[in-house]
Amino acid sequence: MAYSPNGKLLVTGGEDGKVKVWNTQSGFCFVTFTEHTAAVSAVTFAPKGNGSVVFTAALDGTVRAYDLIRYRNFRTMTAPNMAQFSSVTTDPAGEIVCM
Repeated sequence: MAYSPNGKLLVTGGEDGKVKVWNTQSGFCFVTFTEHTAAVSAVTFAPKGNGSVVFTAALDGTVRAYDLIRYRNFRTMTAPNMAQFSSVTTDPAGEIVCM
């Protein structure tokens, strides 16, 4: 799980491959992404943008970027060889993703 930079959102990743975004004030999940096909092992918010971009890593060998304004998966990254990712982070500018 990870909190957005402004603390208003919380993102969680589950063993079912689902990524859920929660409003920390109301406690309600307002969007669920289902693109991963295996357990989500790491989640993080991009450091800029007030929590509008989430990166996730999963055991299906993908790292995905989600737009929380349009509610869509806008980028999927994979390794040249099959890998199961267990972590994900970004540089302070949010431009480089490391897995």
